[in-house]
Amino acid sequence: MQVEVTQLFIYPIKSCAGIQLERSAIDYRGLQWDREWVIVDEQGQMLTQRTVPMMTLIQPAITEQNLVLQAPDMPELTVSLALDESEAIRLRIWDDLTLGADQGEAVAAWLTQFLQQPCRLLRVHTKAQRGLSQTWVRKWLQADLAPAEATDLAQTHFGFADGFPFLICNQASLDELNALIVQQGADPISMNRFRPNIVIQGLEAYEEDYLWSLVGEQLQFAKLKNCTRCPLPNVNPLTAEIGLQPALALRDSRRTLEGVTFGVNAALFGLEPAATLTVGQCFEAEFTF
Repeated sequence: MQVEVTQLFIYPIKSCAGIQLERSAIDYRGLQWDREWVIVDEQGQMLTQRTVPMMTLIQPAITEQNLVLQAPDMPELTVSLALDESEAIRLRIWDDLTLGADQGEAVAAWLTQFLQQPCRLLRVHTKAQRGLSQTWVRKWLQADLAPAEATDLAQTHFGFADGFPFLICNQASLDELNALIVQQGADPISMNRFRPNIVIQGLEAYEEDYLWSLVGEQLQFAKLKNCTRCPLPNVNPLTAEIGLQPALALRDSRRTLEGVTFGVNAALFGLEPAATLTVGQCFEAEFTF
């Protein structure tokens, strides 16, 4: 079965607003610039919209030389994209320990003023080696369908995304979920509530639950697990207000033994050099049934 990429998103700063793209460079770490930065509090703990919904109003942009930040009632701020060998700062992304590089006092003051709490911006350090969960990698590699070239999954490293370099969502699944949301008396939601990297069409609603891989000419994605969802999609990305949807609709329609799920977590294998991903690109979907 063939599927088509209909939307691409990156989120340069973890839990801040995303950027929609028509094409992107791509490698094992994810789409270029995705979750390259993270905001931490004065104890060095990462901040997310789960506890600081105002983060969704911080809009990053990437220029040739800078990361540019905008937010309501704040001056525009630029942070250089030039890599440096500054001191590596240890931090935790959920259960994983990794390394970040502090991005300086100016951006720390800007974020502290907007978020109204002391915080700093860290970038993935050049020495960071955060790998995929080997539990899910082994499970995928040990299945009969796994090709020989997929062993590179075990060496994959990525930045500050929650647990995997790619989140893939299916447009038909959102359409079905929105039908239930409307039935429950609320307005439909947009896909950006779920913060996907890749949106596809061509599958039936929730058929991605049984996806094994997406295979293209240059790119091959291993679907490693169904994505369990926290309350973060209840944050309206335009206003930072917290509502009841889509949590209610997900609770009533997507409760599984894994938890409440929507979308799938994936990683690349057998990657060809200088690969790109574009809207309109097609893949062959392979399933576990």
